[in-house]
Amino acid sequence: MCKHQHLTLAERCWIEVRLKEGMKPAKIAESLGKHRTTVEREIKLHRTEVKRGSYNDCVHAKNYTVPHECPNTLCKRFTDNCTKCSECTLRCKKYEPRICPKREKSPYVCTGCAQRMTCRLRKMDYIAKRAQADYEYTLKTSREGIALSDGELSDLNYLFSGKIMRNLSISAIYSMHKAEITVCLKSVYNYLNRNLLDARRINLQRAVRRPYRKKSGPVRRVDRNYQIGRTYDDFLAYMEENPDLVVCQMDTVIGAKEGGKCILTIYFVNCGVQLMFLRERNTAASVTAIFDELKEKLGTERFNALFQVLLPDRGSEFTDPVSIEYDKKTGERLCRVFYCDPMNSNQKSSCERNHQLIRYIIPKGKSMEDLTEEDVNLIMNNINSYPRKKWNFRSPIELFIQIYGEETATLLGLKAIPFDSIDLKLQQIFKR
Repeated sequence: MCKHQHLTLAERCWIEVRLKEGMKPAKIAESLGKHRTTVEREIKLHRTEVKRGSYNDCVHAKNYTVPHECPNTLCKRFTDNCTKCSECTLRCKKYEPRICPKREKSPYVCTGCAQRMTCRLRKMDYIAKRAQADYEYTLKTSREGIALSDGELSDLNYLFSGKIMRNLSISAIYSMHKAEITVCLKSVYNYLNRNLLDARRINLQRAVRRPYRKKSGPVRRVDRNYQIGRTYDDFLAYMEENPDLVVCQMDTVIGAKEGGKCILTIYFVNCGVQLMFLRERNTAASVTAIFDELKEKLGTERFNALFQVLLPDRGSEFTDPVSIEYDKKTGERLCRVFYCDPMNSNQKSSCERNHQLIRYIIPKGKSMEDLTEEDVNLIMNNINSYPRKKWNFRSPIELFIQIYGEETATLLGLKAIPFDSIDLKLQQIFKR
């Protein structure tokens, strides 16, 4: 038997080579000295969808014979060419991909399949190096942070914060509600000290007498499965297939107070506009709330035209991509979310560079607790009205209106400011 509890890179390479030779997972497991389910689980967990050609893999493609029903009004193809068109994968609400039944049974991938060269369905491959990278990242992050969802943290906050502010001790609250709490008493103190609850350490009666030495962590622990199919490599492959889609880069600007107010930024790569939204706390729920409001305000068609591909980093506030992508009322997918690689902020460099203008007004270390939505809108409009050499000294707002129209700009709170009135210090905001 193999001495290693986990699969190594060499063993993953062995699996990849044997799959290409057409060997079944059971035989591969036997040659490695592993249980069959270990190899099968490894293949299913780390298989990757590979780039496909520009053809239509919809189950309805061959039956789609009425040209005026096609959602692409600019299409110049004949009806008998619908099977070679990939536009409906982006436009048609009835699009339903055909899935090869062989993918749902051993060996779970298209590697080594005899029909691979002629098959036009979506393909899944097992790539050893990518599987190893995913494994190492999961191993590194699996024990980081706190294992609470937004809902669980909200319940904990509701249970403790109000009582703490009424001068009840944490230990007394914990002892009276022990059956309802899924974490230990020390964890509750840690969450309070890290400002993850509405109550603060200063609300404790005896906290001021004891100095608190700030430690790193805890950080929110999240289920990394949401990143499957959403990596930066997946983003590059998707954009290669759909080069005309609009990309928006997302990030968060943090204030001086950890766990306090912050700003969500959405940067449009095609025109340089950066939308800004004030949030009370840096949570996934607050990001979802902003996108729910945008869907309601803009409507499905306008939202889909604006936010087609979103590229944030892997911060905890962006860990619920499904709520961002889908319309809760209809279940329709309106956009796609992908993630930058860890420690690679250069992959959304345009958004990062534009943050320098925000830092002219809100320097690092400056508190955002006194900011209002009106303040953030004023900051946003001053920055977006500033002409850029990149755009031939036209302002991002001007380009945005040219592309999307005045009405859409108004709905998003965008308002052009004359050049002579632009202020990239806005000192009056912090002098109130």
